[in-house]
Amino acid sequence: MNEIYRFKSGLRLAYKYSPSVRSVGIAVMTCVGSANETPENNGISHFIEHMFFKGTKSKNSFEIVEYVDGIGAQINAFTSKQTTCFYTLSINTQAENCASILSEIMFDSTFDEEEMKREKGVVLEEISMCEDDNSDLVMDVLSDCYFGKNSLGMTILGERKNIKSFTRDDLINYIKKNYCAETTVVSIAGNIEFDKAKELVEKYFEGRFSSNCKREWQDKECVTVPCVKSKIKDIEQSNIAIGLPGLTYDSKLSMAELLVNTVVGGGMSSRLFQEVREKRGLAYNVYTYNSSYINNGLMSLYIGTNVESVKKSVDCTLKLIEELRKNGLTQRELERGREQLKGSYVLGQESTGVMMRVNAKNVLFTDKPFDIDAKIKEIENITLADTKAVIDFTYDMTKASLAYIGKKPDCDITKLI
Repeated sequence: MNEIYRFKSGLRLAYKYSPSVRSVGIAVMTCVGSANETPENNGISHFIEHMFFKGTKSKNSFEIVEYVDGIGAQINAFTSKQTTCFYTLSINTQAENCASILSEIMFDSTFDEEEMKREKGVVLEEISMCEDDNSDLVMDVLSDCYFGKNSLGMTILGERKNIKSFTRDDLINYIKKNYCAETTVVSIAGNIEFDKAKELVEKYFEGRFSSNCKREWQDKECVTVPCVKSKIKDIEQSNIAIGLPGLTYDSKLSMAELLVNTVVGGGMSSRLFQEVREKRGLAYNVYTYNSSYINNGLMSLYIGTNVESVKKSVDCTLKLIEELRKNGLTQRELERGREQLKGSYVLGQESTGVMMRVNAKNVLFTDKPFDIDAKIKEIENITLADTKAVIDFTYDMTKASLAYIGKKPDCDITKLI
């Protein structure tokens, strides 16, 4: 059983029943992230996520986690470009206690100014940590390069100066404007009856979010302008990222795009892995992945190699892309890709946490519940013509952007692609 229930306020319940497990996952996912921000407040969505755990009217930060540990549950959250999600995982008998603590942190947080001061230090350290992880940093540089002035180009963590400047009023006003009933989904998955799930949402969440926020959605369609950006750093490995057009989240070719990604750079049997790493030994890490947004998409290709092999690695990759555009996938690759995708989706459905998050996002972005049977059928119906359409759209090197972090190579970075 997989369905949506709509409350009077506009809040939606995404429900997935799974009697074969003994757990329940509850996620509160709202359609707000760094794509809602401006350069002046970039980072506020993520900082707010942190602050929701820093104390409520009845519990301090330690008492929140002590309470969750005491009922044998897990609680966590994440911020992305377009969503912020707070979630719990527990045995089914603790579902109401989990709904209660999620409600408490979301509606009764005090945003104490001393806690804010401390947490700013934590987030600044998180930014430093990410800046030291060059394989992640190069993807931030690529997003900035590919999306340009579009809000999707900004980082999720934000700028240091912004983090330091946030006030308590900034946080409260941002929540009122962006945490809206109409753009929020409570997703409940696992061994729990529908009536009970609905009762929990009514009791702890319905009527407590802002309504009719009339906010401006920042994710406007991006017109890609090819771009190259680099950061020369004295590190051992060179990090190369290539950005290409991707499809939107609800595109009719989304499954074909995922299949192409699987074949080209999604695993150990992929063309990139076999050619760049296994046959030529040019890289340890080489892969592709898709990022699908409401109005935009990005296909990212990553290569981690030594500075002497930068040009060889990119040339090898470009040759592979040229071959891909010319001849497309083989029938064998299509069939293998189908099975890999089906396996990934079916295995994911055996995880309460995955079901909870996937269903939340699908309802949030498409207003439809995630249907595994329909998804499998969609995968089985992918044709070579579908994959060729994706390849023609995505692997268009006239729209490519490139980001580089590492020692200065012998070649001209601006002419790599």
